[in-house]
Amino acid sequence: MSHVSWKTLRFFALIAPVAICALVLAPAGIANAPFSIETADGGPAFVGQYTSIALDSQGNPHISYYDDDNGNLKYASRSGVGVWTRELGDASTHQVGLYSSLAIDASDNAHISYYDRTTGHLWYARKANGLWSRQMADAGGDVGVDCAIAIDPQGNPGISYYDGTNNDLKYAHKSGGVWSTEVADGSDDDSGHFTSLAFDSQGDPCISYYDQTVGKLMYAKKTGGTWSTEVADDSDNNRGLFSSLKLDSQGRPCISYYDANDQNLMFAHKSGGTWSVETVDGSDLDVGRECGLALDAGGGPHITYYDNTNGHWLYAHKSSGTWQIQVIDDGINNRGQFGSAVMDAGGRVHIACFDATATTLLYARGPVEMVVGVEDSRTLEASRVTIYPNPSRGGMVHIRLAASQLAGLSAVDIFDAQGRRLRRIHAESRAAADWDGLDEQGIPVKAGVQFVRPIGLDGKPLPAERVVVVR
Repeated sequence: MSHVSWKTLRFFALIAPVAICALVLAPAGIANAPFSIETADGGPAFVGQYTSIALDSQGNPHISYYDDDNGNLKYASRSGVGVWTRELGDASTHQVGLYSSLAIDASDNAHISYYDRTTGHLWYARKANGLWSRQMADAGGDVGVDCAIAIDPQGNPGISYYDGTNNDLKYAHKSGGVWSTEVADGSDDDSGHFTSLAFDSQGDPCISYYDQTVGKLMYAKKTGGTWSTEVADDSDNNRGLFSSLKLDSQGRPCISYYDANDQNLMFAHKSGGTWSVETVDGSDLDVGRECGLALDAGGGPHITYYDNTNGHWLYAHKSSGTWQIQVIDDGINNRGQFGSAVMDAGGRVHIACFDATATTLLYARGPVEMVVGVEDSRTLEASRVTIYPNPSRGGMVHIRLAASQLAGLSAVDIFDAQGRRLRRIHAESRAAADWDGLDEQGIPVKAGVQFVRPIGLDGKPLPAERVVVVR
C-alpha cells in the first residue's frame, strides 16, 4: 500500500479549485468579531497542515503541524506577551510530521504523535526541560496515518492510529518506558481512519474512527483489558470522516464529524447507553470537513470546521438547544482546513488551522462564553448577525441571527448602497433566513456592496450588516 494516504490525495484534489479562485479574485479575509486571528507561522515554507492545538497550565497555546517544503514536524508556542516561538520537533532526513497530534501533560511537557511517510512508521516526540526526544512507537507495517495522542491519568501517552497494511484500527501505549501495540478493531472491514483518542477517568482509552467499508462512524473502548466496538451513527449515509472525540465531565463521548453524502457537519453524543445524532450545519454548502471539537466546562460543544464550497473558516456551538453558526473568516481565501480546537479555563475557544492560500499556520481566539450544562441555556456575549458566504459569488447567502434567545427574526430586507430596498425575505425560523441573490423581480442583483437588515419579531429593524456580491 502506498505511503501517500487517500485522505492526503483527496485533500489536494478538493482544495485546488477553491485555492485558485482565492488567488485570483481577492485579498486575504478579515476575521469576524469576536474572533481574532494571528499568523502562528508565516513561512516562507509551505507550513500549517495537520495542526493540533493544546494549552499549557498558563493557558498559552501550543501547536504541532507539518512543514511540507522541508518534510519536517514543526512546533509553535505563544507566550503570554503574544510572541510566537517556532521550532523543529523532528528534523530528520525522512518526510516526518504528517497527521501530527499534540497533548500537553500536567508538567507542561509536549507529546506529539506523527507519521513518517518515508518509512511508513508511527513516531512519538516529547519535549521536556527544553529538549526534544523521539521514539518509534510502531514499525509493524505501514502504520501511523490518522494518528491521535492523549495522556492517561498516570501521565503516560497513548496513540490511536490506522494500520494501512492490515486495514485495522490500532492503539499504542507507553508504560515503564516501553511501547506496546494492539489491535483495537481487527474486523474484516477497512476500519480505523480519522481516529481521535481520549482517556476516561479510569484511564480506559476511547477512540472515535471511521469504517470505510460500511461508511459509518464508529466508537471503540477498552475496559478490563478488552476492546469493544459499536456504531455511533447507524444512518445509511457515509458518515464519520474527520471525527473528533471529547469526553464530557461524566465521561460520555461527544464526537464531531462529516457526512460525505449530504456534505454536512454532524455531532453525536452518547447518554444513558444511547447515541443521539444531530446535524449541526445542514446548509446547501459542502461544510464539515476538517472539523475539530472542544467542550467547555459545562460540556457544551464548540466546533471549528471548513466550508469547502467557499473556502471559509466556520465555527459552531450549541446554545439553548440550538446550534449557533459563526464565521471566523469569510474572505475570498482558503482558510479553515486541518482545524483543531481547545477551550481554556475561562471558557474561551482557541483554534489552529491551515491557510491554503498563504500556505501558513493560523491561530484564532474566540469569545468568552457563559458556561453551564449541555441541556441548559447559555447566554452569549452579544447578539449579532452572521452572513455566509461573504463575499458571495451570487449563490445562496445564509443569514443567521446569533443568540436567538435574545431576539428573533420575522424577515430580512436587502438594500443596495443607495438605500433602495431590493428584496424582503420572510424568515425560515426565529433565527435564520436564506437569500438567493435575486431582487423582487427575480433578477440577480448587481455586483458590489449590498446591505442585509434583519427585522425583529416586533417589526423593528436591527442593525444592518454588509454583504459583498462578486460576479
